[in-house]
Amino acid sequence: MPCTGVEVGLPRDPVLEYCPVPGPPMSPQPTPSRSRPPEKRRRRWRLLLVPLVALILSDIAISTLLIRRGFFLGRPIPPFRSITNPSQHDWLDRQRRELADPDAGSGPGRFDPVLGWSFRPGFASQSGLYRIGVLGSRGPREYAREKPEGTLRILCFGDSFTYCDEVPDRDAWPALLEAREPELEAINFGVSGYGTDQALMRFRREGRELGADVVLIGMLLENVGRNANRYRALWHPWTPGAVIKPRYVLEGGELVLVPLPEALRTREGLVRAVEQDRAVDLLAEHEYWLRRPDLGLLRHSGVARVLGALRARQLRDPRRLWSLPEEEPCRVTLAILETFQREALEAGARRAPVLLFPREATLRAAVDEDDRWWRERVVAALEGRGIDTLEACSALVEPYRKARERSVELFAGSHLDRRGNAVVAEAVREWLRREGIR
Repeated sequence: MPCTGVEVGLPRDPVLEYCPVPGPPMSPQPTPSRSRPPEKRRRRWRLLLVPLVALILSDIAISTLLIRRGFFLGRPIPPFRSITNPSQHDWLDRQRRELADPDAGSGPGRFDPVLGWSFRPGFASQSGLYRIGVLGSRGPREYAREKPEGTLRILCFGDSFTYCDEVPDRDAWPALLEAREPELEAINFGVSGYGTDQALMRFRREGRELGADVVLIGMLLENVGRNANRYRALWHPWTPGAVIKPRYVLEGGELVLVPLPEALRTREGLVRAVEQDRAVDLLAEHEYWLRRPDLGLLRHSGVARVLGALRARQLRDPRRLWSLPEEEPCRVTLAILETFQREALEAGARRAPVLLFPREATLRAAVDEDDRWWRERVVAALEGRGIDTLEACSALVEPYRKARERSVELFAGSHLDRRGNAVVAEAVREWLRREGIR
């Protein structure tokens, strides 16, 4: 019997006309499977496994074939240990020879249990290009401990840009300054490789009693990293010698000296520690550059170690370090400079400015890209602390531009040549005149 409402006079409705026919219950329809077909799953795994296997094989090849004694194709890679580059093996051989025969030494440097290293007073090179006087200063002149009457005495402390590596005595900027101002003494106490902390310690030991009118605190921009370092090869893995240094840390806002450990206060102790790969462990406390970068478990991976070398270089970029004022390298460096300037003035100096030096790459960026980042990051930080500043960086930019246009150099290797040092000498001379010190 139809189940529509037509026979009872109701309007025809197509929905109401539907009447299911009685019959057996319908079986449920199977839900379509969401799983991938086996072939697609296998293809997906192949796409994941092939690059993974290639990476593992590459890592094994790099680790076993290309990395030797901690070097990748002769280049240092982290994690850095006591020996970070091949030239340090030559350094070790030389140290052994000189320990066996003290007269075998051919250079001006000597081990120093307080400063790490310094120069031998009275040393003169066979070539006659450089000489260390009895006061420990560089140059052909000897200076009396007591300042001569009518003389303006300037003491110059700092690193290799103050010492003036790669040029003879007469081409160092303190010597050029003296040549232009006969009534002036510019005594060069710079030491190659020094941090600003070592320069401060050398001033305390050798400069306080010399009656300086001016103390120039020479500082390469990259020293911000050196000042948080104890084992030089951890800061600069390409350094040719396995040398060590003290450093300062900040405790309660005050500088506290971290001296060399007892086991490393002799030359023999240092050589033995490097030979036995214990130098890093003995200097690990307060070593800022230890495990930077920290590879963790990936320290066994050749690929990770090679990439870590690139990261290590980024971490040590002076521009990056000066942009992190709250980090330890920047805070310690500014505290050292404040202390250095204050103590120089307390010792009787009229002025004690920081003399800033750039690497050639910094000048190249200033010329090519008009990038003078040191002004807003370094000079501003120094002036914000009331630290007197004398900028050799800016003084060198225009001479560097003109030198490139004429295809001549301002650098001898990685340091300023005679032309570059002449620019620095003139900048200091102009500052003396401008400040009314002459």
